[in-house]
Amino acid sequence: MNFSKPVIYYEKRVDIFLLFINILPLKDNKNQQMIKAFLFDLDGVFYQDNQLLPGANAALEWLQEEQIPYRFITNNTTLPRKQLTKKLNGLGLRIRENELVSANYAGVLYLKKHGIRACQLVLSESAKADYIDFDTDNSLPEAIVVGDIGSHWDYDLLNKLMNQLLEGAQLVALHKGRYFQTENGLTLDSGAFVAALEHATSTQATVVGKPETTFFELATQGLDCQAKEIAMVGDDLINDIDGSQKLGHLTFLVQTGKFRPALFKKSEIRPHHLIPAIGSLKEYILSKDLI
Repeated sequence: MNFSKPVIYYEKRVDIFLLFINILPLKDNKNQQMIKAFLFDLDGVFYQDNQLLPGANAALEWLQEEQIPYRFITNNTTLPRKQLTKKLNGLGLRIRENELVSANYAGVLYLKKHGIRACQLVLSESAKADYIDFDTDNSLPEAIVVGDIGSHWDYDLLNKLMNQLLEGAQLVALHKGRYFQTENGLTLDSGAFVAALEHATSTQATVVGKPETTFFELATQGLDCQAKEIAMVGDDLINDIDGSQKLGHLTFLVQTGKFRPALFKKSEIRPHHLIPAIGSLKEYILSKDLI
C-alpha cells in the first residue's frame, strides 16, 4: 500500500495534511514476529457516530477464516457489557459478549480483587448495572469509581467527591481519556475531571482502563501466544498505541475516529503501521506478509 498518495476518508473528504504523513517515521520493528492474535479498539475503528465503517465485518470474517483469535477492548464506561454488545449488534457489528473487555467491567474486577464493598459510582445509570454486588449507597465509601457521565459534571459533584476522597476514599478511574470523537467534533472526556480531583486532594487515581498495562493483560488472557505476536489496532495514540507498545505488541493506527493529522505529526508516539481504516487491514497485512 502506497501512503505517498492522499488518503480519502470514509466521510468523503481529503485532508491536505495527509500528503505529508508519509515522510514521518514509523516505529522500528526489525524483529517482527508473525501475528497470531489481534486486539481491536471499537469506537473510531469499527464504527463512528453510531455508523458502522465500511469493511468492519469483512475484516472479522477474514480473521475467522484464518483462525486468528481477536478481542475487542474499549474504554466505554456508559454501558454494561451485555448492553454494549447488544448496541454493537444493533449497529451491524458481529460481536459476542465474551469477545469484549470494557473498562466498566475492569472496574468490577478491580473492586472484587481488592475486597472493596462500599463504593460511590460516578457512572451512567445503565453502567451501574455491572455493580449490583456492591454497596453503592454509603456516605463513607471505600472507593469512588469514575467513568463517563457526559455533561452531568458540575461544581457540586466535584466538591462532594473531593471531600469523600479527603475522608479516605480511594479514587478509581475507569480510564483517563482526554477527549473523544462525536458528531460535533472532539469532546472533553472524564480524564479531565479525574485530574482535577487528583490535584485538589493530592492523590493519584488508580486507573483500570486503557492505557494501563493491567487492562491489556486482562484482555489477552486465554490467547495462546506471546506479547510480540499480538497486534493492536486503534485510533488513539496514547490509549491504544502507546499503551499496547508497553507490553511489546505490534501496533496499527487507523486514520479514522479521533485520528487527526496535526496531532499525529507532532506526537512522539509512533505506531509500527499506519493504515487508512479497518477496511484496509486485510490488504495491508497480506502485502506485508504479517500472518
